[in-house]
Amino acid sequence: MIRHILVAVSASTNDAVLKTAIDKTRDTGARLTAVYVVDTMPWWAMMGAEHGCIDTPQMVHELERVVERRCNDTFDCEAWDIQTRAITVPLRGHSVGREIANLAVQLGADLIVVGAGRGSKWKFWEERMSDVIGRCTRRTVLIATDPQPSGREHDCATARADARRAGAAHANVV
Repeated sequence: MIRHILVAVSASTNDAVLKTAIDKTRDTGARLTAVYVVDTMPWWAMMGAEHGCIDTPQMVHELERVVERRCNDTFDCEAWDIQTRAITVPLRGHSVGREIANLAVQLGADLIVVGAGRGSKWKFWEERMSDVIGRCTRRTVLIATDPQPSGREHDCATARADARRAGAAHANVV
């Protein structure tokens, strides 16, 4: 029986992972916690500091607040009938996957929902975050994917793709 669901959210504005977790929470009657793991000193912050951009730490904190606010807004609109909360956790020397796994153990989460992510051909030695979480927690990990567009959205997406292909073909001819 699932009593607590932990969903890992990112800075992306795509809420498919969060909405999948809300649906799963509603189906099971569990509590829902959204977590955003914040790298307080990302590599690009160091690059900015070297070139005189001293506002970088404030930008990181603002991004943290924006993500938490977006999660709370989504909860207010779509998960008003279930127990939810959004938290941010600093990255403490581990990978993001390990940090989420540690938090899942601390909170007693029964199910962890993550996004599909994007694989890299260059970093073939790195594990997927879902594999790290599953290995470190021995809990079920649900990988949420974007739903396929349907109806009018699908028609618009298809029309845009066709227009791009036609433009590329025209550019090659001229």
